[in-house]
Amino acid sequence: MRVFLFTGISFLIISILLHFYKKEKLSLYTLLTAAFCLFYYSATLFPFLNVWDERFHALVAKNMMHHPLMPTLYNEKIVDADYSTWDRYHIWLHKQPLFMWQIALSFKILGVNEIALRIPSVIISLVLVVAAYRSGKLLGSERTGYFSGVIIATSPYFLQLISGSIELDQNDVSFIGYISLSIWCWLEYQNSGSIRWLILSGVFSGCAVLCKWLVGLLVYLIWGTYAIINYRFNFKKYFSILVSIAVCIVVFLPWQLYTLAKFPEEAGKAFSLNSKHLTEAVDGHSGPLYYHFLQAPHIYGILLSLLILPAIIIFLKQSENKKTAQAFTISILFVYVFFSLVVTKMPSFTAVLILPVTVMIAFLFEKAIAYVNLKLKLQKTELLFSAIIVLMVIIRMNVITLVKNNAFTDNDFFKDYANSQKNNRYTFKHLNLPENAVLFNLPGRHYIEAMFYTGKTAYDFIPTPEQIASLKEKNKVTAVFINQGNEIPDFILNDEAVIKINKKVYQFE
Repeated sequence: MRVFLFTGISFLIISILLHFYKKEKLSLYTLLTAAFCLFYYSATLFPFLNVWDERFHALVAKNMMHHPLMPTLYNEKIVDADYSTWDRYHIWLHKQPLFMWQIALSFKILGVNEIALRIPSVIISLVLVVAAYRSGKLLGSERTGYFSGVIIATSPYFLQLISGSIELDQNDVSFIGYISLSIWCWLEYQNSGSIRWLILSGVFSGCAVLCKWLVGLLVYLIWGTYAIINYRFNFKKYFSILVSIAVCIVVFLPWQLYTLAKFPEEAGKAFSLNSKHLTEAVDGHSGPLYYHFLQAPHIYGILLSLLILPAIIIFLKQSENKKTAQAFTISILFVYVFFSLVVTKMPSFTAVLILPVTVMIAFLFEKAIAYVNLKLKLQKTELLFSAIIVLMVIIRMNVITLVKNNAFTDNDFFKDYANSQKNNRYTFKHLNLPENAVLFNLPGRHYIEAMFYTGKTAYDFIPTPEQIASLKEKNKVTAVFINQGNEIPDFILNDEAVIKINKKVYQFE
């Protein structure tokens, strides 16, 4: 699918040229075309489920096609086994459901496959480009908006999230996307006073909560800070934020009440695990106090991460929207301090700030170009700046590696991983098993992909004689992978009713 990469880059170059020659609408349309091509290219990169989180989201979404109000990892507890951990749950409330509902709908429309899994992320990311453009235009100028859109459209971080190759893949795309949309709607409301934008800010914030959890309320940290700076103790001015919060609650609260009533034990475990992130390194995700500052180059790229601090300073000094600039800055500091103190560390925790940080960096670019134009008064500055921006984008996206490897990295480990996952997918897709088969002895957590591709229940352990007997009573057939390097008991090898699968599944987790 490199054609989408080349098409995207071509449209991006055309868009940048059109922008510098002041063809605003055409430059925006070609930018959106470029963004779609780049995002879709990312969605097609890996013809398999990625192991880190994508496979869990895909399996639960596939199951939700048939029962959307009952998210399951294991559809049935066929074997008497331990289903008490998040990677083995029957009822899977480990994540909020909205992004998986989106995937389930995509599966319904496009079929159950890896590209359909990632299409909702392509759509949300494309809308985010529009949100970044409008936000930048409201807080700076048309050029600020355009640069904001370019930064999102060419973000290696977003491209990797869409591809599913980094944690938490489609979940974080939706979460970051809806948070950014809620901030954009707040900016539109501040500009126009339209009730439509007020309601939409609450809707999108509620959607963000329904993707991950309460950090989805970030817009109200920014909005509340702005209100305090602007209105002090004039509480009548706080009515609009209360209306938006009410809309937000209407969106996300019903699911919480439903799961507490319908699945009280599982909901209790999910809430408890979420709270543990504050005080414990959940699943070993730990790091130093400065962990999130080290993640900035990963989220924004090395060059742009170096510009964040000067961008904040310039935005504070030169923006005509001083109070919004102050609210953004205070909120950025709060988020970084808060997540630095949280014990569990995950790369995407501070990525919820992508929209305000992107607008600030774009604002810095605009001021830098205006300064050079004023001081040097060069001829053909449009062509010069177009060439500079194109070069920056090529470096930022690591285009040479993308073209060479059809992947984001030339790391040998990742190549081995990709080959192994392709092999595993082929193995699962070509198992000739009866409909009532149950799979055993999958390595690591690869029982998840096995269930997705085969539609059969799968486990990572060797069944006991009692479990095999129980399966026979339930009219189920036991199928065991026997080429995984572990010893297979004689009671399985000698049982003609047990299917022995002499194919290797490669373990990468």
